Amino acid sequence: MIDNEKVGSRIAVLRKAKNLTGERFAELLHVTPQAVSKWENGKSLPETYLLPGIAGILGTSIDSLLLPQELVILEAVFTDGETQVEVTRILNSNINGNALYISANAKTMGFIKESERLKILAVTYRTPEGIFHDYVTEDGFLSLNLKEGKYKKEDNRQIIGAFYGNREDYRDCMVKIKHYDYFAWKEIPVGHESFPSSTKTEKQEYLTLIYRNGEGIRVVSCREGEALCYSKDGKDLYRKDTSCAELAGIAPLEWEQGMDCTWAGALTRAFQYLGETCTYEQLMGLSGACYRIAFTEVWDYSAVDALVAYDYSTPLFKAAGYEQIWAERLRKEERTAERHRIVADIDEGKPVIAINLRIAPEWGVITGYRDNGKILLCRTYFDGELLKEKGMDYLEADFWPFLITHIGDRRDKPTDYESLLASLELLIKSFRASVQNGYYQGEEAYEMWIEGLLKEELWDGHSRYEEIDRRIGVNDTTLLNLIDARRSAGVYLKEAAAFVTEEYQESISLLSTNYNEIAESLMNFREQSKKNATEKVHYNEIDTGRNFSRDFRKKQAQLLKQVLDIERDIVAAAEKVLKELRNE
Repeated sequence: MIDNEKVGSRIAVLRKAKNLTGERFAELLHVTPQAVSKWENGKSLPETYLLPGIAGILGTSIDSLLLPQELVILEAVFTDGETQVEVTRILNSNINGNALYISANAKTMGFIKESERLKILAVTYRTPEGIFHDYVTEDGFLSLNLKEGKYKKEDNRQIIGAFYGNREDYRDCMVKIKHYDYFAWKEIPVGHESFPSSTKTEKQEYLTLIYRNGEGIRVVSCREGEALCYSKDGKDLYRKDTSCAELAGIAPLEWEQGMDCTWAGALTRAFQYLGETCTYEQLMGLSGACYRIAFTEVWDYSAVDALVAYDYSTPLFKAAGYEQIWAERLRKEERTAERHRIVADIDEGKPVIAINLRIAPEWGVITGYRDNGKILLCRTYFDGELLKEKGMDYLEADFWPFLITHIGDRRDKPTDYESLLASLELLIKSFRASVQNGYYQGEEAYEMWIEGLLKEELWDGHSRYEEIDRRIGVNDTTLLNLIDARRSAGVYLKEAAAFVTEEYQESISLLSTNYNEIAESLMNFREQSKKNATEKVHYNEIDTGRNFSRDFRKKQAQLLKQVLDIERDIVAAAEKVLKELRNE
C-alpha cells in the first residue's frame, strides 16, 4: 500500500536537494503551489499523469517515489572535476531493498568528455538516520545501505578524498592535504614537489579533491602547474584563475609630491613592494639621476626623461644588487615572448617598470595582468582621480610600452662607501657628458637653455601662439625636474656623508648644502613665477595667460647662470674629494 506521507516526504526531500522552491516546482509541472504543498504534507498523492514529470525533474524513478524506500539518492554526479553528468536517476533506479551496489564506470554512468583526469562518482543520500555523502573512484564499486551511513552532512568544509596523478596511475594524498590544512595555506600549489608523483607516467597529472561543504559533496580537479584556492568563507575550493593576477598595495605615483623623476619614482614603488627599504632620494643618488639635466633646442618635454640621453639605470641596478633585464622597442612578433615574461614576473611577485603605459610617454609600474597578459594593469603618474571614479586599484594600460625593465635576480651588492664613490663619478661625468641624439647634457644643457630663453625670435610675434605656449610648458617642467633632482642630491649626499671617514664628511656635506641651495633658489623663483602668472600681463609682452615676458626670461637666464657657476664649483670639489678618497 502506498503511504501518502512517505511519498510526500520523499518529494519534498528531492525537491529541496534540487534547490527548487515549491512555486518553481509547481510552475514546471503546470500545477498550483497549493497542490505541491498537499503532496508534501501527505494530504494527497499526485495525479498519475504527473508522475513521469515529477520523477524526471527530481532525478528519480516512479517506483522510487511510490514504494516505501528508505534509502534515497538526493544527488549524484559522475565527474572528473571539470565536467560532469548527473546520475541521480540511474542510482535511484538501481536501489534494491534499501541497498545500492553499482560500478562507477563510464558505461554505467554515462559519457564525460574524454580526459586524463581521474573520474569520481560523488553521492549525497538520505536514510532514516540523516543525510550522508560518499564517493568512489572510477571503476570502483559504490556500496550503500541503511546500516552504514558515511560522511554525515555538516556545515563546515572538509576534504574527504584526495588523489594525485591521472586515470592510468594515481595515488592517495590525503596525508599531504592534512599537512597543508595544518598550516592553513590559502592556496594549494599543484605539482610533483607538493604531491607524490608517479615515476611511470609521462602524461599530465592532476590533483583531485573530494570535499563536503554543508550543501553537498563536491569534486574539483587541478592540473600540475596550477593552484587550488579556498573561497573567502572557506567552504569551497576552486582553481586559481591563472589568466589574471595583480600585485596589491603598490603605492600611488603623483607629480609635485617629492618624486618628479617618473623613472626613479616607478622604481622606488617597485623596490619598496619587493621589501627594499630604499627611498626615492637614495635611488636618485645611487643612479646619478639627481645630478642630471638635459635640454633640446626644439624645446621638447622628452628631455626630462631620466634615460633619454644617459644610462643612469645600469649604475642603479648595480648599487641596488639586482640584475636588470631590458626589452627595448620590440617588434610585433617579439611581443608574445615579452608578454609571457611580464606574466611570469607578476606571478613571482615582481613588478615590472615600463614607459608609455598611459596617456603620454612617462614611466610607470606594471602591476598585474588580465586575459593571460593581453591586458596589462599599471600604476602611473596619470592615474589621479580616475582610480576613484572607476573604483579600481589599478587602471588598464592604454599602450604597449616601448621600454620595459624587469627586476632580475639578486647580485652582489657594493658597500655604501663604494656606491658613494660611483655616485660622485656620475656627478662629474654627467655634468661633462656630450650631446646625445640632440639632447644636451650637464653644462651644455644649462648653456642651451639659457641661450633659448634669450633668443628673441623664439618668443616674439613671429612665433605661433602654440609654439610659445609649448616652450613655456617645457620650461616649467624642466625647472620642476631640476628642483626635484637637486633636492634629491642634497638629501642623498647628506646621508652618504656618514659612509666616509670624519676627515671627508665635511666635504661631502658641503656638496649637499650647495645642492640644497640650488634647489631652494630655483623653487623660490618658480613659486614667484606661479604667483606672477595670476597677474595680468600686457598683450605686447606676449600674453599667453602666463607671465613669461622678456624681463622674466632674463631673470630666469641670470638665475640659471648663477646655478651653473655653483655646479662648476661642485664638480671641481667632487673631483678633488673623489681623488683623495681613491688615494686613501
